[in-house]
Amino acid sequence: MRAKPLTCLLALVLCATALLAAEPALTLKPNDLWVMAGDSITAQRLHTNFIEAFFRTRFPGLNLQFRNSGIGGNQTSHILARFDYDVAAFKPTIVSIELGMNDVGGGDDPARYIQGQRDLLAEIRGIGATPVLISSSPVNDGSLPDAWKADRCRRLHPYTEALVKLAAEENVVCVDQYHPLLTLWGKNKAAEKPIDLTGDAVHPGMVGQYTMAATILAGLKVDGLVSSASLQADGKVVEAKRCALSEISAADGKLAFTRRDEASPWPLDPKCGPALELMPAIADLTRYELKVAGLAAGRWRVSLNGQPARTCSEQELAAGVNLGAATSGYFAVRATKIIGLIAQLQSKANFAFRGASKAKLADKMAEGQKQIDELEAALKDACKPEPVRFEVVKE
Repeated sequence: MRAKPLTCLLALVLCATALLAAEPALTLKPNDLWVMAGDSITAQRLHTNFIEAFFRTRFPGLNLQFRNSGIGGNQTSHILARFDYDVAAFKPTIVSIELGMNDVGGGDDPARYIQGQRDLLAEIRGIGATPVLISSSPVNDGSLPDAWKADRCRRLHPYTEALVKLAAEENVVCVDQYHPLLTLWGKNKAAEKPIDLTGDAVHPGMVGQYTMAATILAGLKVDGLVSSASLQADGKVVEAKRCALSEISAADGKLAFTRRDEASPWPLDPKCGPALELMPAIADLTRYELKVAGLAAGRWRVSLNGQPARTCSEQELAAGVNLGAATSGYFAVRATKIIGLIAQLQSKANFAFRGASKAKLADKMAEGQKQIDELEAALKDACKPEPVRFEVVKE
């Protein structure tokens, strides 16, 4: 039976509407260079460095690069004024704009902020880059939705809503970190024993900024799975996703194997434990899974490259454990190295290039780029997945 023309037309309209309604997604390409522009919160080089560490280790084969372009006190007008020498000069393919904390000083009406964002979108598109809009983080003053403690945090609510609306109109990726963090931080502030975000109300320290990084990554809809391996106690491989297992042995209460992964877990600073306590969902973004079925009853110690990672029961291992959110052991040592290299890249080398670019000193820009290239090479090497020797031993 042939479908009626009206029915076919309706189906096409519904399909087109669904496509238009779909939210844009950030798609990374080989050799992408991402400039993160913003105010003093970006200039802290904390959550931006943490996000960078995530993408560098999750996509080691893409040769991704990142540049920080944050300056304290900035509003949209400031980034527009420095766009050519402090954003475009890096020749980016992706540019994120994270602003609002200072813009709200203009009052309750976000019109000027939105026009500035619209102008920035035009500049980003004008250099052929993909724009990403990120709302400001909230003020950690105990505010909650509809229960703001001060005007600065209150105004960020309509400014964020207006930014999300603009992104929908312009069909660009947008992350609202303000509202999720407003609830998370506000409830924490009111808790009997709140977790210290460190830093100050506007500029959280590492603990708060790991929750910012995780919220932004979740908003970008990243895939939380690094890799997973499932075995039986006798060494038989049940399933391996994004990894390969070899050199397997099982005898005398010990299961051992070498795991070669396509990517690595998110490098987490060993001091970020309070952030994981405040926001357990951070672990969901770095799932490095191990499942072992059929082990004898008791406690089993899991070691990676000779360093203890976790001790758990046979039931826990049968159900599967996540070893990716490590703040000690092999992955913590690796994380410290990677985060340290990123910090070097985004401070001295970054400052040298940006200063020379502003002054229009081509020779100094070349010197700054040489420093950047050396650190990029070191980072590329550090972010390559390494073989991991697993040992699961009965205690």
